[in-house]
Amino acid sequence: MHTIYRAALASLLLTLLGCSSVPTQESSKSLVQASEQAPKAAEPTRVSEPMPVPMPAPEPVVEAPQAPEPARVAAVAQVEVAKPAVKPVSKPAPVAKTAAKPPIVETTPPPETAVVGNISGSLKLVAGQGQSVSTGEVSEGLVYFLPKAGSPKPKPGRFVINTRSKGFSPETLVVPQGSTVRFPNVDTIIHNVYSRSPGNSFDLGYYAPGKSPEFTFNTAGLAIVNCTVHHTMRANVVVLATPYYARPGKDGRYQIKGVPPGPGTLVFWHPRAAAKSLQANAPLAAAATQTLVASKSPQVH
Repeated sequence: MHTIYRAALASLLLTLLGCSSVPTQESSKSLVQASEQAPKAAEPTRVSEPMPVPMPAPEPVVEAPQAPEPARVAAVAQVEVAKPAVKPVSKPAPVAKTAAKPPIVETTPPPETAVVGNISGSLKLVAGQGQSVSTGEVSEGLVYFLPKAGSPKPKPGRFVINTRSKGFSPETLVVPQGSTVRFPNVDTIIHNVYSRSPGNSFDLGYYAPGKSPEFTFNTAGLAIVNCTVHHTMRANVVVLATPYYARPGKDGRYQIKGVPPGPGTLVFWHPRAAAKSLQANAPLAAAATQTLVASKSPQVH
Protein backbone atom coordinates (compact mmCIF):
# COMPACT_ATOMS: atom_id res chain seq x y z
CA MET A 1 0.00 0.00 0.00
CA HIS A 2 2.81 2.39 0.83
CA THR A 3 4.44 1.67 -2.56
CA ILE A 4 1.26 2.76 -4.33
CA TYR A 5 1.19 6.01 -2.37
CA ARG A 6 4.79 6.74 -3.24
CA ALA A 7 4.22 6.14 -6.96
CA ALA A 8 1.26 8.44 -6.91
CA LEU A 9 3.33 11.09 -5.14
CA ALA A 10 6.10 10.84 -7.73
CA SER A 11 3.58 11.19 -10.54
CA LEU A 12 2.18 14.25 -8.91
CA LEU A 13 5.57 15.84 -8.54
CA LEU A 14 6.37 15.28 -12.20
CA THR A 15 3.13 16.87 -13.16
CA LEU A 16 3.91 19.90 -11.08
CA LEU A 17 7.38 20.23 -12.61
CA GLY A 18 5.92 20.25 -16.10
CA CYS A 19 7.32 16.93 -17.24
CA SER A 20 5.05 15.54 -19.84
CA SER A 21 7.19 12.54 -20.79
CA VAL A 22 6.77 9.25 -19.03
CA PRO A 23 9.52 8.77 -16.52
CA THR A 24 12.07 6.12 -17.02
CA GLN A 25 12.56 3.28 -14.68
CA GLU A 26 15.78 4.79 -13.39
CA SER A 27 14.34 8.16 -12.85
CA SER A 28 11.41 6.58 -11.13
CA LYS A 29 13.65 4.64 -8.85
CA SER A 30 15.67 7.75 -8.05
CA LEU A 31 12.51 9.57 -7.28
CA VAL A 32 11.31 6.73 -5.09
CA GLN A 33 14.57 6.68 -3.22
CA ALA A 34 14.47 10.40 -2.86
CA SER A 35 10.97 10.20 -1.53
CA GLU A 36 11.95 7.43 0.90
CA GLN A 37 14.95 9.40 2.11
CA ALA A 38 12.89 12.53 2.41
CA PRO A 39 10.97 12.96 5.64
CA LYS A 40 7.53 11.57 5.49
CA ALA A 41 5.00 14.27 5.01
CA ALA A 42 1.39 14.11 5.77
CA GLU A 43 -0.51 11.91 3.42
CA PRO A 44 -2.12 13.90 0.67
CA THR A 45 -5.75 13.81 -0.01
CA ARG A 46 -6.58 10.85 -2.20
CA VAL A 47 -7.40 11.96 -5.71
CA SER A 48 -8.31 8.63 -7.21
CA GLU A 49 -8.01 5.11 -6.14
CA PRO A 50 -7.85 2.21 -8.49
CA MET A 51 -9.87 0.19 -6.06
CA PRO A 52 -11.52 0.89 -2.73
CA VAL A 53 -9.27 0.24 0.18
CA PRO A 54 -11.02 -0.88 3.36
CA MET A 55 -10.34 1.46 6.22
CA PRO A 56 -10.15 0.26 9.78
CA ALA A 57 -13.15 1.20 11.94
CA PRO A 58 -12.35 4.17 14.14
CA GLU A 59 -12.16 3.45 17.80
CA PRO A 60 -14.94 5.06 19.89
CA VAL A 61 -13.85 8.23 21.50
CA VAL A 62 -14.49 8.25 25.25
CA GLU A 63 -14.47 11.67 26.77
CA ALA A 64 -12.77 11.70 30.11
CA PRO A 65 -14.65 13.60 32.81
CA GLN A 66 -13.33 17.06 33.22
CA ALA A 67 -11.94 17.91 36.57
CA PRO A 68 -13.91 20.70 38.24
CA GLU A 69 -12.32 24.04 38.37
CA PRO A 70 -10.53 24.48 41.73
CA ALA A 71 -11.94 27.94 42.36
CA ARG A 72 -15.50 26.87 41.61
CA VAL A 73 -15.16 23.71 43.73
CA ALA A 74 -13.79 25.74 46.59
CA ALA A 75 -16.60 28.28 46.24
CA VAL A 76 -19.27 25.57 46.13
CA ALA A 77 -17.71 23.78 49.08
CA GLN A 78 -17.58 27.01 50.97
CA VAL A 79 -21.22 27.72 50.22
CA GLU A 80 -22.35 24.20 51.14
CA VAL A 81 -20.21 23.87 54.25
CA ALA A 82 -20.29 27.35 55.66
CA LYS A 83 -23.98 28.24 55.26
CA PRO A 84 -24.81 31.03 57.67
CA ALA A 85 -27.40 30.14 60.30
CA VAL A 86 -30.75 31.76 59.60
CA LYS A 87 -32.00 33.55 62.64
CA PRO A 88 -35.76 33.38 63.20
CA VAL A 89 -37.40 36.67 62.53
CA SER A 90 -39.20 37.75 65.64
CA LYS A 91 -42.58 39.33 65.09
CA PRO A 92 -42.99 42.77 66.54
CA ALA A 93 -45.03 42.93 69.69
CA PRO A 94 -48.66 43.86 68.98
CA VAL A 95 -49.37 47.46 69.53
CA ALA A 96 -52.05 47.94 72.11
CA LYS A 97 -55.05 49.62 70.59
CA THR A 98 -56.17 52.67 72.39
CA ALA A 99 -59.85 52.79 73.04
CA ALA A 100 -61.56 55.12 70.65
CA LYS A 101 -62.92 58.13 72.36
CA PRO A 102 -66.68 58.30 72.12
CA PRO A 103 -67.90 61.12 69.95
CA ILE A 104 -68.97 64.15 71.80
CA VAL A 105 -72.68 64.54 71.33
CA GLU A 106 -74.26 67.74 72.33
CA THR A 107 -77.44 66.96 74.14
CA THR A 108 -80.22 69.31 74.87
CA PRO A 109 -81.05 69.34 78.55
CA PRO A 110 -84.41 67.68 79.12
CA PRO A 111 -87.27 69.96 79.85
CA GLU A 112 -88.20 70.39 83.42
CA THR A 113 -90.52 67.62 84.54
CA ALA A 114 -93.95 68.90 85.24
CA VAL A 115 -94.91 68.43 88.84
CA VAL A 116 -97.97 66.22 89.01
CA GLY A 117 -100.59 66.81 91.62
CA ASN A 118 -103.86 65.54 92.94
CA ILE A 119 -107.46 66.52 92.59
CA SER A 120 -109.54 65.84 95.61
CA GLY A 121 -112.97 66.77 96.95
CA SER A 122 -116.33 65.20 97.58
CA LEU A 123 -119.41 64.04 95.67
CA LYS A 124 -122.87 64.36 97.11
CA LEU A 125 -126.01 62.52 95.95
CA VAL A 126 -129.36 63.95 96.95
CA ALA A 127 -132.85 62.60 96.26
CA GLY A 128 -134.86 64.21 93.53
CA GLN A 129 -138.63 64.52 93.38
CA GLY A 130 -140.24 61.23 94.30
CA GLN A 131 -136.85 59.56 94.88
CA SER A 132 -134.94 58.38 97.90
CA VAL A 133 -131.24 57.85 98.45
CA SER A 134 -129.79 55.22 100.74
CA THR A 135 -126.69 55.75 102.86
CA GLY A 136 -123.50 55.03 101.02
CA GLU A 137 -125.19 54.88 97.64
CA VAL A 138 -122.98 57.72 96.48
CA SER A 139 -120.09 55.22 96.23
CA GLU A 140 -121.67 53.96 92.99
CA GLY A 141 -120.61 57.23 91.42
CA LEU A 142 -117.44 58.24 89.52
CA VAL A 143 -115.21 61.32 89.19
CA TYR A 144 -112.68 61.62 86.34
CA PHE A 145 -110.44 64.31 84.82
CA LEU A 146 -109.87 64.95 81.10
CA PRO A 147 -106.74 67.13 80.51
CA LYS A 148 -107.14 69.67 77.74
CA ALA A 149 -103.68 68.71 76.37
CA GLY A 150 -104.72 65.08 76.19
CA SER A 151 -103.91 62.15 78.40
CA PRO A 152 -101.94 58.92 77.94
CA LYS A 153 -103.90 55.92 76.79
CA PRO A 154 -104.85 53.76 79.77
CA LYS A 155 -103.77 50.13 79.84
CA PRO A 156 -106.64 47.74 79.05
CA GLY A 157 -107.49 44.92 81.44
CA ARG A 158 -109.82 42.00 81.99
CA PHE A 159 -112.86 42.29 84.22
CA VAL A 160 -115.87 40.25 85.34
CA ILE A 161 -119.58 40.98 85.83
CA ASN A 162 -121.49 37.99 87.21
CA THR A 163 -125.13 37.20 86.49
CA ARG A 164 -126.50 36.17 89.89
CA SER A 165 -130.03 36.06 91.36
CA LYS A 166 -131.43 37.64 88.22
CA GLY A 167 -129.13 40.59 88.48
CA PHE A 168 -125.62 41.84 87.66
CA SER A 169 -122.80 42.03 90.17
CA PRO A 170 -121.33 44.58 90.26
CA GLU A 171 -124.00 46.83 88.83
CA THR A 172 -121.46 49.55 87.94
CA LEU A 173 -118.03 48.81 86.48
CA VAL A 174 -115.37 51.31 85.35
CA VAL A 175 -112.86 49.97 82.78
CA PRO A 176 -110.09 51.49 80.61
CA GLN A 177 -110.86 51.72 76.91
CA GLY A 178 -110.09 48.43 75.12
CA SER A 179 -110.76 46.22 78.15
CA THR A 180 -112.56 42.87 77.99
CA VAL A 181 -115.42 41.95 80.32
CA ARG A 182 -116.63 38.40 80.98
CA PHE A 183 -120.24 37.69 81.97
CA PRO A 184 -120.26 34.30 83.75
CA ASN A 185 -123.66 32.75 84.41
CA VAL A 186 -123.54 31.73 88.05
CA ASP A 187 -127.31 31.44 88.18
CA THR A 188 -129.42 28.30 87.83
CA ILE A 189 -131.25 29.69 84.82
CA ILE A 190 -130.27 30.85 81.34
CA HIS A 191 -129.39 34.47 80.52
CA ASN A 192 -128.95 36.53 77.39
CA VAL A 193 -126.66 39.53 77.99
CA TYR A 194 -126.67 42.32 75.42
CA SER A 195 -126.15 46.07 74.90
CA ARG A 196 -127.57 48.56 72.45
CA SER A 197 -125.21 51.40 73.39
CA PRO A 198 -123.57 53.11 70.37
CA GLY A 199 -120.01 51.91 69.81
CA ASN A 200 -120.38 49.00 72.25
CA SER A 201 -123.38 47.13 70.90
CA PHE A 202 -123.32 43.33 71.34
CA ASP A 203 -125.52 40.31 72.01
CA LEU A 204 -124.04 37.24 73.71
CA GLY A 205 -127.15 35.12 73.03
CA TYR A 206 -128.71 32.61 75.39
CA TYR A 207 -126.22 30.71 77.50
CA ALA A 208 -126.69 28.18 80.29
CA PRO A 209 -125.29 28.20 83.82
CA GLY A 210 -121.53 27.72 83.90
CA LYS A 211 -120.95 29.47 80.59
CA SER A 212 -118.86 32.65 80.48
CA PRO A 213 -119.04 34.68 77.26
CA GLU A 214 -117.16 37.97 76.99
CA PHE A 215 -117.01 41.24 75.08
CA THR A 216 -114.31 43.90 74.48
CA PHE A 217 -115.34 47.53 74.96
CA ASN A 218 -113.38 49.62 72.46
CA THR A 219 -115.41 52.84 72.55
CA ALA A 220 -115.19 55.32 75.41
CA GLY A 221 -118.49 56.20 77.05
CA LEU A 222 -121.33 54.62 78.97
CA ALA A 223 -122.52 51.15 77.92
CA ILE A 224 -125.80 49.99 79.42
CA VAL A 225 -125.99 46.18 79.64
CA ASN A 226 -129.32 44.31 79.90
CA CYS A 227 -130.72 40.77 79.74
CA THR A 228 -133.34 39.66 77.27
CA VAL A 229 -134.75 37.04 79.64
CA HIS A 230 -134.92 39.33 82.70
CA HIS A 231 -135.84 42.90 81.73
CA THR A 232 -135.09 44.41 85.14
CA MET A 233 -131.44 43.43 84.97
CA ARG A 234 -129.15 46.35 84.25
CA ALA A 235 -125.42 47.01 84.52
CA ASN A 236 -123.46 50.19 83.77
CA VAL A 237 -120.04 49.79 82.14
CA VAL A 238 -118.21 53.12 82.04
CA VAL A 239 -115.40 52.98 79.45
CA LEU A 240 -112.76 55.66 80.06
CA ALA A 241 -110.09 57.03 77.72
CA THR A 242 -108.19 58.61 80.63
CA PRO A 243 -106.26 57.07 83.54
CA TYR A 244 -107.21 59.94 85.88
CA TYR A 245 -110.31 58.85 87.77
CA ALA A 246 -111.49 57.83 91.22
CA ARG A 247 -114.49 56.15 92.83
CA PRO A 248 -115.84 58.01 95.85
CA GLY A 249 -116.17 56.34 99.19
CA LYS A 250 -119.41 55.84 101.06
CA ASP A 251 -118.89 59.31 102.51
CA GLY A 252 -118.55 60.78 99.04
CA ARG A 253 -114.85 61.76 99.35
CA TYR A 254 -112.57 61.10 96.38
CA GLN A 255 -108.96 61.77 95.32
CA ILE A 256 -107.51 61.55 91.81
CA LYS A 257 -103.73 61.06 92.01
CA GLY A 258 -100.94 61.90 89.56
CA VAL A 259 -102.81 64.47 87.53
CA PRO A 260 -100.55 66.55 85.22
CA PRO A 261 -100.70 70.32 85.68
CA GLY A 262 -102.84 72.26 83.30
CA PRO A 263 -106.43 72.96 82.42
CA GLY A 264 -109.01 70.27 81.86
CA THR A 265 -112.54 69.06 82.54
CA LEU A 266 -113.57 67.44 85.79
CA VAL A 267 -116.62 65.15 85.36
CA PHE A 268 -118.96 63.90 88.13
CA TRP A 269 -121.18 60.91 87.29
CA HIS A 270 -123.65 58.63 89.06
CA PRO A 271 -125.98 56.00 87.51
CA ARG A 272 -129.07 57.59 89.12
CA ALA A 273 -128.29 61.20 88.21
CA ALA A 274 -127.39 63.37 85.28
CA ALA A 275 -123.64 63.95 85.00
CA LYS A 276 -122.11 67.34 85.72
CA SER A 277 -118.73 68.80 84.79
CA LEU A 278 -116.64 71.85 85.58
CA GLN A 279 -113.49 73.41 84.16
CA ALA A 280 -110.51 73.03 86.45
CA ASN A 281 -106.81 73.91 86.38
CA ALA A 282 -104.91 70.99 87.87
CA PRO A 283 -103.68 70.63 90.46
CA LEU A 284 -106.51 72.25 92.37
CA ALA A 285 -105.63 74.46 95.28
CA ALA A 286 -108.99 73.75 96.91
CA ALA A 287 -111.27 70.74 97.12
CA ALA A 288 -113.72 70.30 94.26
CA THR A 289 -117.17 69.47 95.54
CA GLN A 290 -120.21 68.63 93.42
CA THR A 291 -123.80 67.66 94.15
CA LEU A 292 -125.84 65.35 91.93
CA VAL A 293 -129.58 64.89 92.09
CA ALA A 294 -130.92 61.33 91.93
CA SER A 295 -133.70 61.39 89.35
CA LYS A 296 -133.74 57.69 88.45
CA SER A 297 -135.05 54.85 90.50
CA PRO A 298 -132.56 52.40 91.97
CA GLN A 299 -132.16 48.87 90.60
CA VAL A 300 -134.94 46.49 91.66
CA HIS A 301 -134.22 42.71 91.60
